[in-house]
Amino acid sequence: MSEFAHLLIDVADAVATVTFDKPPANTLDYGLYGELSRALDELESNRAVRSVLFVSANEKIFISGADINDMADYDRRRGASARKVDTVHTTFMRVQRFAKPTVAAITGHALGGGCEFALCMDFRTMTEGRALIGQPEVNLGILPGGGGSQRLARLIGRAAATEMLMLGSMLTARQAQSIGLIHRVGESDEETLQKAQDLAAELATKAPVAIKMIKRALNDGVDGDLTAGLAVEREAVIEALGTADAEEGVAAFLEKRDPDWKGE
Repeated sequence: MSEFAHLLIDVADAVATVTFDKPPANTLDYGLYGELSRALDELESNRAVRSVLFVSANEKIFISGADINDMADYDRRRGASARKVDTVHTTFMRVQRFAKPTVAAITGHALGGGCEFALCMDFRTMTEGRALIGQPEVNLGILPGGGGSQRLARLIGRAAATEMLMLGSMLTARQAQSIGLIHRVGESDEETLQKAQDLAAELATKAPVAIKMIKRALNDGVDGDLTAGLAVEREAVIEALGTADAEEGVAAFLEKRDPDWKGE
């Protein structure tokens, strides 16, 4: 395997463990998207790898999504916003269509882009008590830009997704499990990781071609219109990023005050 700046990869007993290690908060940016895509290419072609487990080196955060401090200085022109959205959509679609089974061990917060990344996994385990998962973008005056509006509704149903997206709800592991967002819950980080490792190990024993075909059937069948849905999300995100409300939402968050929405 190649070496990466923010990904640590270990392969043992047909399971590749990919650790996100990008201090201080595992924020997503162009560099990490590029590393993730290259890592997936190598793991997919590696015949010794039968399943992939994603974990975090940060005990408090799985993935935090975009850096809100950087968002204050975003170029909000359409072309720049489109490039950001297209990069996220392309990377996360690559994650979802990865030919081998994937498991996320969520032992810290998975909010915004972190939740959207988790939605691309085949299986999600999570620690009860401390970690939260959700799409709080509405509180910044924007909406999920990495497929969250589409994958969430397909996974947990429109009613539950509407509540999460419009209220910016952040759920505990048990709450997320009750609506089908999380598969298995651990009472401690160690238990969550063990459950994820056991799941990845079991998946690694299954017939590789059958697993690949199951994923293809799910992606092309159940999510056959996902591309069209992402196109709708893309236009909505670009429009939202260019509004005064988006600037106000980020400013209010950074200044630790309530936003003054203008609806424009």
